[in-house]
Amino acid sequence: MTAAFPARRLRLRPRSLQARFLVGTVLVLLVVMAGVIVVVEQRQRAAIVGEVLRRGEVIAGDLAAMSSGPLLLYNFTALEQNAARVSANDDVVYAMVLDAEGAVAAHSEDPGLVGTALAGPVDRRAAGAEGFLVQETEPDPGSEAVYDFAVPVLVSAQKWGTVRIGLSQRRMEAQISRTRWELAVLGAATLLLGGLVAALVARRIARPVRQLAAGAEAISRGELDQRIAPSGFDEIGQLALAFNHMAAQLLQQRSDLEATHAELRRRFEELADLKSYTDSIFGSLTSGVVTLDLDGRLATLNPAAEMLSGLFAAEVTGRYATEVFAHTPEVGEILLETLSSRSGRTNLSLTLRRPNGSTLPVEMSTAPLRGVEGKDLGVVGVFGDVTVVRELEAQLRRSDRLAALGTLAAGLAHEIKNPLTSLRTFTRLIPKKFDDARFRESFQEVVPRELERINGIVEQLLELARPARLHLQPVVIPVLLDRVLELYTHALETRRIVVSREYGRDVPAIPADADQLYQALVNLVANALEAMAPEGRLTVRTGWHHGPDPFGAGPRGGLARRIRIEIEDTGPGIAAQDADKVFDPFFTTKASGTGLGLALTHKIVEDHGGAISFTSARGRGTTFRILLPLVSERAVERGDA
Repeated sequence: MTAAFPARRLRLRPRSLQARFLVGTVLVLLVVMAGVIVVVEQRQRAAIVGEVLRRGEVIAGDLAAMSSGPLLLYNFTALEQNAARVSANDDVVYAMVLDAEGAVAAHSEDPGLVGTALAGPVDRRAAGAEGFLVQETEPDPGSEAVYDFAVPVLVSAQKWGTVRIGLSQRRMEAQISRTRWELAVLGAATLLLGGLVAALVARRIARPVRQLAAGAEAISRGELDQRIAPSGFDEIGQLALAFNHMAAQLLQQRSDLEATHAELRRRFEELADLKSYTDSIFGSLTSGVVTLDLDGRLATLNPAAEMLSGLFAAEVTGRYATEVFAHTPEVGEILLETLSSRSGRTNLSLTLRRPNGSTLPVEMSTAPLRGVEGKDLGVVGVFGDVTVVRELEAQLRRSDRLAALGTLAAGLAHEIKNPLTSLRTFTRLIPKKFDDARFRESFQEVVPRELERINGIVEQLLELARPARLHLQPVVIPVLLDRVLELYTHALETRRIVVSREYGRDVPAIPADADQLYQALVNLVANALEAMAPEGRLTVRTGWHHGPDPFGAGPRGGLARRIRIEIEDTGPGIAAQDADKVFDPFFTTKASGTGLGLALTHKIVEDHGGAISFTSARGRGTTFRILLPLVSERAVERGDA
């Protein structure tokens, strides 16, 4: 029983377009007519009620005008006559006049109420009315509904009483009921006529629509050569023409689609081959390749990266980079920094720590990963094993040290050879000229001087080779530069050298060995003065160095913030062929120099964890630049800071 009921209910629903059109039209007409009837009925009711209210207001106003004089004169007989005259109007149920205290002064229906004050809610509100008041009374069983109108009687703006009129609602309700019946009959006639017209129109539309339905069903089966003869030039005929055009277009598009499908299949096979080729390249790379998505999660890890890092792609894919590279946080930080800044990093040297505790020196580069039209996809990092490179670099450094040792030995031999020649000459002449007073005088003058010269060279060499012993204390660089310039005050004034001091105001004191740093600056200023002709310009500067650290500060070679000191002269500059040898021991272009001053300066700056460089142009002077850290890293490593 329960299964048969839904099936019966489904069969009751109209299935044909003609039946649905007819039912739909009737429903629309029903809704429209119901709306029209409701609106008309409401407006008609409002008009009837409004007319009754206006009539009551007029009657009550007339009674108030007639009752003002009798109220002033207390002429109750006239009031009774006025109330009786008004109650003779159609639909007037009662008419009464109340005095200033609210007591009944005249009543058309019940004279026995004269002199009493009515106590009902409607009565109290009417007696206290200060203006026109309408109340709808609630009828008692067996009585009729009444509109109660109350109008105050005013004399010289003073209230002397109140007039009340009661109008019956019987005739008003009868008019409203008659209007409803008329509207109902009109609605039924409209529905009947509309249903007949809808049936004729539905029959006219259904026949060509059934033909279109049959054609569409044939097209759904793949029979695209369907054609329907148009029955006219109305919308149905245009629909038939559109159907024929659609069928022709579908037939053409199926042919095009089959050709496109064949082309897509060919291209898909090419893409599959290309992907296989790319995957083969990706897997065959000897460099490790890692990619992150925009959330900082690991996307891919090629076999070389697995081997170098000791990680497995299946275990770490989808995890955050900081979690994957927890043993080497620098890797995750570099990748995330590239992801946030959208700028790559190149040739970063670091030590890769594996989960098993072993380490591996690698060189890493990163770049933003972008797709079609420059859309950001993430970041890619490439790192390779540089163990062999580091070993070769170590061998090269050993070779450089040996070469430098040879150069140092040659320079030392050259510097000591001249004093030794003088000493050897004097020692050979001692037996022959010992009694010569002039010879002994020369001997006492030359031999100690040459020995002191040899001792000075050896002391400077020992200073170069001696491990740094820094006594760090806060040093204000501008103050130290002023001390150096005071040392050469006489030379500056004699040669009319102009000194320009360009000190940054926000440069703080830094921890340094004041004596050694003073010696390094003295060497630079002395070289600048010796290089310049009279009336030159010496410029000393201090300030901040912002930007990439060219000397590899930190494990990632990132942005550094260092104190910058510059000594600039207007001398002839340094020849290009001598640029690589400026800081070499015993290299000098001066006739009487030992070539150890700049070498010692270089060592002092490096002992402070800083770096020194220079720029020079022939004929335009030289600028030496010192970069010092706010905290000396090398001093901290030694435990001096």
